[in-house]
Amino acid sequence: MSKKIWFLNFIFVVFYSQLSYSQDFADATKLAKNAGKIVENSTDNIWTFGGSFQAIVNQSFSKNWVGASNPTIGGQVLGNLFLKYNKNKFAWENTLDVEYGIRFTFNPKPPKGIGTKYEKMTDKLDYKTKLGLKAGGNWYYGAMVALNTQLTNGYDPDNDTLRTSTFMTPGYLTFSVGMDYKQKKWSWYISPIGAKIISKTDNDFFDSDAFGVKAGKKFYMAVGASTHLVFAADIHKKINLNTKLELFYDYLGEYKQLRNLDVRYDMTWMFNITQWLSLSIKASLLYDYDIKFNSYDENNNQRHTIDESGNIVPLKTDHLQFQEAFGLTLGYKFKLPEDK
Repeated sequence: MSKKIWFLNFIFVVFYSQLSYSQDFADATKLAKNAGKIVENSTDNIWTFGGSFQAIVNQSFSKNWVGASNPTIGGQVLGNLFLKYNKNKFAWENTLDVEYGIRFTFNPKPPKGIGTKYEKMTDKLDYKTKLGLKAGGNWYYGAMVALNTQLTNGYDPDNDTLRTSTFMTPGYLTFSVGMDYKQKKWSWYISPIGAKIISKTDNDFFDSDAFGVKAGKKFYMAVGASTHLVFAADIHKKINLNTKLELFYDYLGEYKQLRNLDVRYDMTWMFNITQWLSLSIKASLLYDYDIKFNSYDENNNQRHTIDESGNIVPLKTDHLQFQEAFGLTLGYKFKLPEDK
């Protein structure tokens, strides 16, 4: 718990210290307007701070419905903060994305000892900082640092007492240098060289191979190329699309060529009903060869294999991971200073 508190305090201090500059600029702009002066856009809003907070509720119920599952109720909380600096030929962007969602499954006629079941739907903590120096046109020389992990424990779906992940297990810390192409609604970052450090800092995972980190080690460093493509825009005055694609190719990977490619894609559609209320559709795709799952046969029986010591162990395999959420959303957006 101390690691989580330390890390979140660090992120808060970074954003709070920069917010003070942004707030000072906003206050100065407001005072100038009140004095009857027109503040021109000559500074191009050097500091820009903003974000959004959303609460999503979803529910399902069925009775005497062929192929239906037990009734569920769930919810998600999403938060996004951004801090940007842009002056002359220098640009600095920071983003922090946090997601957490749970659901409860109700069994109307449970067997003895089985009733309401709690499950975690989503858990994400992403922080990214990117520096840019204008090279010409819309191109910038760029350098980026990104951190991806989760906040709480994850458990095996077949055994809710067996932990499969936790904070910084796995954790992904990426450093890269490259070129960044910027437009108003989208940007494309290309890096021919960079490093991705994969961690499993929890001691319970130290003696096992997990997430591409060998037993007896807590870290593995991959060296490779990466690209990030981001698009965010109002498709209509009441429809917003935010989508992001991230690719990383490990030059030193021990697998066949395509299996060395990590893929992550996120897409969110927002259909605004009122200023505070909207419908949201969110989908995510993730592929990482180092993340393994239990393997099952066509009869849904778990497969097993024999390890190097002659022990019978569950057979593991990689999968394309998919997650989708649809629900009614209460949300709030803000930006300082506001667009003129």
